Amino acid sequence: MMIKPRFRRRATPKSINTVFQPPGTISYVGEQRTEEVTTETILYNEHEFSQQEGILLDRLEDDQVNWYNIDGVHDINLLERVGDKFNIHPLLLEDIANTTQRPKTEFYPEGIYQCIKMISYDATHHELMDEQVSILLTQHAVLTFQEKTGDVFESIRERIANSRGRIRTSGNDYLFYALMDSIIDHYFVAIEQIGEYLNNLEDEIFDEPDKESLEKVQKNKRLLLTLRRAIYPLRESISRLLKEESPFMDNQIKSYLQDAYDHCIQIIETVESYREINAGLRDMYLSSVSHKMNQIMQVLTIMSSIFIPMTFLAGIYGMNFEHIPELTWEHGYRYFWIMCGIMFISLLGFFKWKKWL
Repeated sequence: MMIKPRFRRRATPKSINTVFQPPGTISYVGEQRTEEVTTETILYNEHEFSQQEGILLDRLEDDQVNWYNIDGVHDINLLERVGDKFNIHPLLLEDIANTTQRPKTEFYPEGIYQCIKMISYDATHHELMDEQVSILLTQHAVLTFQEKTGDVFESIRERIANSRGRIRTSGNDYLFYALMDSIIDHYFVAIEQIGEYLNNLEDEIFDEPDKESLEKVQKNKRLLLTLRRAIYPLRESISRLLKEESPFMDNQIKSYLQDAYDHCIQIIETVESYREINAGLRDMYLSSVSHKMNQIMQVLTIMSSIFIPMTFLAGIYGMNFEHIPELTWEHGYRYFWIMCGIMFISLLGFFKWKKWL
């Protein structure tokens, strides 16, 4: 399922008041929001499944997978309440509330923290939006913290509800992987659409380059840079998950993480190739504009070359000398135009022979 077009480009809202606070102080850093935080609890095992609104911490059981999803991290009181229940480190809660984090993986005594960027591409306005998602794997539950309502996890919810695949027979660590994999898969959706846009832009620049085309190329540069900043650190994060041992993750899950790592490498290679193509489009634009200008100058030069001899003749017979023999000819005016026609045809034939036309 595609991400709903609910994202808006986020400003960089690092408040000066948060810089000088003590470490571990939970302060929301992000776009100012007034909407109500929405929460969701999904509990399941091989035989049972339930999905309800709210954070039902009293239903936490060891014989089932407990998935708590929070849409909106600007509610500090809710973060503190969840942090107290799962004994989450204050520094970790501080990272969750700071939506300007770089994608990373951190290991804590209470679990594994994964910060990842969820990408959405708006093909209509050709904009790339990113949203920070924090995924916390603990011994008894998986917690996801999002900036806004709406995500790319509908396919996972459907798999859980319909008991498709191995997700209902697996533990919290597999859900942790599945959530990351769903976000990474949607990178491919954005990349495919960006690739189509680049192809169309290439045709546009080749046929009718204009100033707007150059602006689109510059916009692509910033867009691809945003995508690169989201995926490059993620490769390092997954690599760390593969290398380090953790009591919260079974070694069998690492084979799935290796597949996610391979997807990251593939995305990185595609992004780098698109950046090269985009850089080539700028050179192509400059070449196309220069070629078009050369064609115009070629036509003007040929026209000037044809009319220069005629202008020379007109200049001679336009002088105010009294004794110019040809001025007294009865058919001099006719001869003048015949001479101009001969020069025009001769020069045109010469240019054709030289393949200048």
